[in-house]
Amino acid sequence: PYSRGASGGRDEKVSMENKELPKIKLYDTSAERQKIDQMADMYSLITTVQHLETAWTRDAVGEEKYTESCKKLISQFKTLKNGSTQLIPNVDKFITEYKMDCKAARHRLLRVGVPATVEYGAPKLTRQNSADDQKHVFEAVQTFITALNCLQLDMRDVDQLHPHLSDLMASLNKVKKLPENHVSRVKVKEWLIKLNEKPASYRLTDDELRQMSFDLQTAYDHWHRIYK
Repeated sequence: PYSRGASGGRDEKVSMENKELPKIKLYDTSAERQKIDQMADMYSLITTVQHLETAWTRDAVGEEKYTESCKKLISQFKTLKNGSTQLIPNVDKFITEYKMDCKAARHRLLRVGVPATVEYGAPKLTRQNSADDQKHVFEAVQTFITALNCLQLDMRDVDQLHPHLSDLMASLNKVKKLPENHVSRVKVKEWLIKLNEKPASYRLTDDELRQMSFDLQTAYDHWHRIYK
């Protein structure tokens, strides 16, 4: 009797395994499918950036590879964000709603908008070994002048100004003698963050343009005192 009962239990288990589970439809229309795809793409991209940031902090990826990959992911994020504003109007709330553990990705994508190598500069060992400091100083001066000229020419769109500030931040970080808390670094980073928090199509107001021009000119003046 015991043997027959055990056999019957196994047969019932096999029968349950062979029974097809009901299919759950995630969408009924192509529009609904597109929404799900966009949400999945956003989730995947944020997760990928988080993994990349973790790899960078653990020295598991080289500087060049990290910078290249991070720039590409940031560009993809901006494109996806602009194309899904109706579905995901607030990415920060999207991260919270889906309980994503991605503090580094949130900072990189939503706050700064540039790789860590641009925000903080190359590792100190690399910078200390550089023999091209004068070249980096010259490049920084050129990018400073370019950024200031853009403002004087009344360029106000975020997608016009952000790349120039990103280049300027990268140039400043290459100059090894420039203190980490120098006014030029602080001011440029502040505006880099402010611009990154705005939509690409946003245009600076008169007051914002005036303040940005004043801050960058102040930053350049302090820079010039060191490298005049």
